[in-house]
Amino acid sequence: MNKKLDAKILMYLLVIFIFLMVYNYSETIINWVRMMISVVEPLIFGGLIAYLLNIIVVRLERTVLRRLQARSTYLARALSVVSAIFIIGLVIYLIIKLIVPQVSTIITGLIRGLPLLVTQIQTFIEDSSLASEVFNYFGENLIADFNDYSQRILNFATNSVSQFLTSFVQVIGGATSGLFSLVIAFSFALYVLFGKERLLHQVSTLGQAFLSSTTYRRIAVLMTITNQTFSSFFVGQTIEAVILGSLCTIGMLLLRFPFALTIGTFIGFTALIPLFGALIGAAVGFLLIASQSITQALLFIIFIIVLQQLETNLIYPRVVGTSIGIPGIWVLVAITIGGGLGGIAGMLLGVPTFATVYQVVGILTHKRLQMKAMAAGE
Repeated sequence: MNKKLDAKILMYLLVIFIFLMVYNYSETIINWVRMMISVVEPLIFGGLIAYLLNIIVVRLERTVLRRLQARSTYLARALSVVSAIFIIGLVIYLIIKLIVPQVSTIITGLIRGLPLLVTQIQTFIEDSSLASEVFNYFGENLIADFNDYSQRILNFATNSVSQFLTSFVQVIGGATSGLFSLVIAFSFALYVLFGKERLLHQVSTLGQAFLSSTTYRRIAVLMTITNQTFSSFFVGQTIEAVILGSLCTIGMLLLRFPFALTIGTFIGFTALIPLFGALIGAAVGFLLIASQSITQALLFIIFIIVLQQLETNLIYPRVVGTSIGIPGIWVLVAITIGGGLGGIAGMLLGVPTFATVYQVVGILTHKRLQMKAMAAGE
């Protein structure tokens, strides 16, 4: 009894000592952790590349290369990996070819069109009968205040563009300096893809050797659910973004809106961000069209509202919603929390992460209710 008590006291003292060491050397520990992360960062990035490529590799091997895989697994794997790299490279090329010039056009159009937009809105306020009553009610300071706020918005937009260009140059410089890390990451991704079965077998063997059967089984179920949720979400979100961008471009061309290809491509790109992405693209599109015509900009908003309803009620539930298996309200919660913690990346990863937690909690709740029902029956 005394030995057990002494062991507990020793354990408590050891925990307190560790906490004190962490508190006293917290800055050193943080710097050491950052150094370790920077060292393994190419491997982490390579693992992410391998995971994204594997989503395409698995689907190619199950469909197009199914017969070839039955004859030669290595040849099927090589063709699927090369095809996946080609597809990803083609997507990156199209993004650079289409999105980057479109973003440049949007920024240029906004800078040039904002003064005209301010003038048009000011003229609209001065000519409108309703605006005249508002003007008579609030006094002559209304136009002056509007001009002041408009100038502030214009200055903010100009400064934001300048900061964006500066950040873009810094990103390009960082990408150039990190070319060696990219080569390491890509090489590591290829090793993972070609040897994923062996790696999974090794990890499984270690888990069975050092974990209890119950713990190993729970971790295996968790990893399976996580993989299925994330892969289904990324595929569904990409398909949904392509569909939405295509419908927006076609609709704008039919309705003869200006900048149809630019805005449609931009909305399709921003739609990769769940729920709020298309609204961001729509806001930019409204400002861009309003620089040419306020009437068409208002009609564009009506068109986007109709398209957004079509996406929310038909496209997203069928393409993405069923694949991740969570209601719309939890999607909103996941995006809000993820965006607050990690910005755009948090918005993108928050939904599949929350969907994974949602499914795991659902499984645990179902098992707990079954256990209670069995206990009550006895």
